[in-house]
Parts: sequence; structure tokens; C-alpha cells
Amino acid sequence: MNDIEDKLMNRVNEMLDDNIEAINVKIFGVRNQKSIQIMIESSHGVTIESCTNVTKVAQNIIKLDDIIDGDYNIEVSSPGINRPLFNLNDFIKYQGEKAFVELKRSINNHKRFTGTYKIVNNKIVFQDQKTAVEISIDNIKKANLIREIKV
Repeated sequence: MNDIEDKLMNRVNEMLDDNIEAINVKIFGVRNQKSIQIMIESSHGVTIESCTNVTKVAQNIIKLDDIIDGDYNIEVSSPGINRPLFNLNDFIKYQGEKAFVELKRSINNHKRFTGTYKIVNNKIVFQDQKTAVEISIDNIKKANLIREIKV
């Protein structure tokens, strides 16, 4: 995230109650037509009502803090079942679950790892039957949980 995205996410989180949290903000588009994507998470689940409330909070913050010039669209959504992992705190929160990680720089000629991980010395560790691979959070390009829906 850049500084503006960080600022917006922090301000939104200041205004939300403890049950809901903005976990990522992305702003993109051309100068006078911006799109703002806000991903939220809640211990009670994300509803249309919670997305609407976060949209209103974000609009007020954008106006009051003069964050965006020109027109903009806001999209608020849940992270979904295969939730993205954005930072070390996310990895710690979901430690022991199955995840997919894509790296910026390869380790042992591999850039993609899938499996159950654990955190050791602030590094993400994937353990297979033979070796353990330690991944620095700075080397992660993208990551998400892998969950299956059981019917």
C-alpha cells in the first residue's frame, strides 16, 4: 500500500467498531476518475449492511480529509473464502492453515509454495517431508489462504 491508501485504511479503522476492520485499501485509476477498493473483515461475517456502512464512513473521511481530488468510485467487499494475506499479522492470525504464496525472488529455484505454514522468527516456514523453506515477508509478492468448501 502507498501512503494515501495507508492513511485511508487507518482513518476508516479509527471510525469502525471492534467487530469490523478494513484489512486492505487499493486506489487506482486516472487523475480525475479514481477507484477505491476497501476489503473488510468481521468476526460476525461481512454483510451488505456492513459494506454500506463502511462505504459511508470512507466517503465522509475522503471529504473531510480531502484525500481524493475529482470523481471516485468506492467498492467495499469481504476478502472471500480464500482470503488474501497482506502482512505478518495476517500470517500469524491464520498460522497452521493452508496457504499459497508467490515470491518476488525465487528460493531453491521456486517462486510458488503451497501448504500448511508456521511462523518462526517472523518468517513464514513451509515444511515438506525433506526440508523446511523459510520465507521473509519482504519477499512475498502475493499470498492467500486455501480453503475448501465441504458439502
